[in-house]
Amino acid sequence: MISLRVLVMTCALTIGACTTNPAYNTVSGGVAGAAAGALIGCVVTGPACPAGAAAGAVIGGSAGAGTGLVTTPPQSIPYYYPEW
Repeated sequence: MISLRVLVMTCALTIGACTTNPAYNTVSGGVAGAAAGALIGCVVTGPACPAGAAAGAVIGGSAGAGTGLVTTPPQSIPYYYPEW
C-alpha cells in the first residue's frame, strides 16, 4: 500500500512541473514518470525486479513526457500600456 508520504511527494512533484515552458514540462514529466514506473514495475514483478523496473521506466517515462508536453499552459501575453 502506498504511504501518505509517497503520495504527498508525488503530488508536490506534479504540481511543481506546471510551468509555461514546454521543454521543462516534458523533461520533468518524463523523469517523474520513469521513476514512478520503475517503482511500480519493481513492486509488481517481485523477483524479476530489474526487468520489471526497466519496462515500467520506459512506459512511465513516455507517458509522463507526453502528459507534460500536452498539459503545458499557454504563455500569458503581457499587457502593454502606451506612454501618452
